[in-house]
Amino acid sequence: LVEAFGWRIIFAVQAPLCVLGVIIAVWLLPDTERSTDVHFDVAGSVTLGLGASMLLAGVNQGPKWGWSSPLTVGLLCASVVSLVLFVRIEKRVRDPLLPLHWLRTRNVAYPVMSQTLANFAYMGGFLLAPLVLREVMEFDTSKISFVVIARPLTFALVAPLASLITIRVGERAMGIVGGFCVTMSMFLFTMVDFGSNLLMVLLALGLSGAGIGIASPAMTSLVANAVDERDLGVAGAMQQLMTQMGAVFGSVVMTTVQQASSNGESTASSFAAAFYVAMGVAVVAMILSSRVTSTPRGEPTIR
Repeated sequence: LVEAFGWRIIFAVQAPLCVLGVIIAVWLLPDTERSTDVHFDVAGSVTLGLGASMLLAGVNQGPKWGWSSPLTVGLLCASVVSLVLFVRIEKRVRDPLLPLHWLRTRNVAYPVMSQTLANFAYMGGFLLAPLVLREVMEFDTSKISFVVIARPLTFALVAPLASLITIRVGERAMGIVGGFCVTMSMFLFTMVDFGSNLLMVLLALGLSGAGIGIASPAMTSLVANAVDERDLGVAGAMQQLMTQMGAVFGSVVMTTVQQASSNGESTASSFAAAFYVAMGVAVVAMILSSRVTSTPRGEPTIR
């Protein structure tokens, strides 16, 4: 499609599908009870958004501006101030964007951080994988398109099955297995070079999709079972927020590492440096998954 009609056709095709999804959601999804005494945490949203944006900008532009430049240092310092202010705001507002006591809850803090770090590696790898195929292995656009589909295809096939297996073996085991798959995916990418076997690349992509497909349902289930039913919406929003922040940080940091290691030329070693970083982050995600407590089966969930 891209070669025949240009890159805009990708978004033109997806737009009607998004509209169709909205229509189906309005038709099928039931409405929920609404609380009249809930206040939106404007101050928390602003300070968190500013803090995360300035941190991302500082990390992304640091190699270009120089890590000791006033602009880079100023952005990073301002981000820390904004995030500290966010924490102070969350301690005193009635309806916080992020209830801080959840950070002391094992089956909330560990699953959320594990997902955040796993998505750091997953999305950073998602962004760099096509570049590796083009710059290192010298694939054309059509071949890259067919190869990278291995990742979402594996995710789509594995995730439903993983949800069923989680019921039998528990969330902790699935989180560890998922983290291990992502780790091995990043490790395989560190070894990709011009003459690498296509099967190794497909395996690396498949392991990445399988890892997220295995771990995400388990970690999401743990968080849902660890909070009160009335807080499910807030917990889900927090989990999505942290997961997306991990994805953004992964994309920015891995791209920054690759560019800083390239010396102006995209080489296999520069991409390997970025994937080594992702592999280390995925290992931490796997360790965090090992710290959770699986939901007891055959017993009513205690909220």
